[in-house]
Amino acid sequence: MPESLAHEASHPGAKMTLPEVLDHIGPELAEIETRLASIERPDVPLTAEIMEHVLAARGKRVRPLLLLLISKLGEKPDREGVLWASAVIELIHTATLLHDDCLDSTSLRRGFPTVNHRWGQQAAILMGDYLFTKGFDLLSEHGLYSALHVLTQHTHHMTCGMNREYASRYRADLTESEYLEIIGEKTGALFVAACEIGAVLGGLGPEAATSMSTFGRDLGIAFQIVDDIFDFTGNPTEIGKPTGTDFRLGFATLPLIYALERGDRKEAASVAACFSRGDNTDAEWAKARRFVTGSGGVEAARDRALGFAFAARDRLAAFDGSDDIGLLLATVEYVIARGR
Repeated sequence: MPESLAHEASHPGAKMTLPEVLDHIGPELAEIETRLASIERPDVPLTAEIMEHVLAARGKRVRPLLLLLISKLGEKPDREGVLWASAVIELIHTATLLHDDCLDSTSLRRGFPTVNHRWGQQAAILMGDYLFTKGFDLLSEHGLYSALHVLTQHTHHMTCGMNREYASRYRADLTESEYLEIIGEKTGALFVAACEIGAVLGGLGPEAATSMSTFGRDLGIAFQIVDDIFDFTGNPTEIGKPTGTDFRLGFATLPLIYALERGDRKEAASVAACFSRGDNTDAEWAKARRFVTGSGGVEAARDRALGFAFAARDRLAAFDGSDDIGLLLATVEYVIARGR
């Protein structure tokens, strides 16, 4: 790791933990939850039941958190608009997870049974569709047309990334640049949307908004690389979902890409052939996992993730005089800590 990237942030707020950040802005986060709870439920009992299940399985709300914190960097943020936009971006993110779980046939998410596992694929797809359309409708209802434009644009980019990823299944020759393009769209897009909307509703100027867009993309890429590392190294109980999903489904992620480049040639060829064939046994997955963790793939991917996270953190230097920058820096530190 270059020394220029490994510096500690000078602002004391960067030493805060994510739980401390969440506690500091707890009242505003509670108001976002109130808005999520107030959203009209469908008049179809089964759909309403599924929606309650989905909203109860709370994640860390990273995207709403970014939107909220970036808006605070402006002089006169549209507080009501920020709260509704934050709620909506969480709805959109949740919709993507429902569709992801269908594509991956996942049975566990955030420690809860997935909708597709409990109610079936069709119900999960329909619930995802409902949340997508409800989110866009809410932005329109509250007159947040600039946020609507940003979110529809980047939701489109996100779906392009998901299609690009699906079209690249079982490709053991996927390159690092192709992988970064995929996750820059698939995951980075909603991070970018959250940051851009926060900048717009916070009243930041065009130059600052552009900087926040790049910040969001770098942070989103770092976040996804770390998730992909967890797929090889994580404890299913701790991360709330099974490991090995990407490898078994034929999605080449950065730890695998690096391991295939750097590991023993004979072993790499065997793992690549297994990956490309698909339908892997538990023994084949265990062999691939040992290869990736033993060939430097995880360490190299972790360094790459940290590079993106530190680059994102450096983007915040221009806002160092703001009273709220420490909260945002601490959120970046959370992503960095996940990667270490």
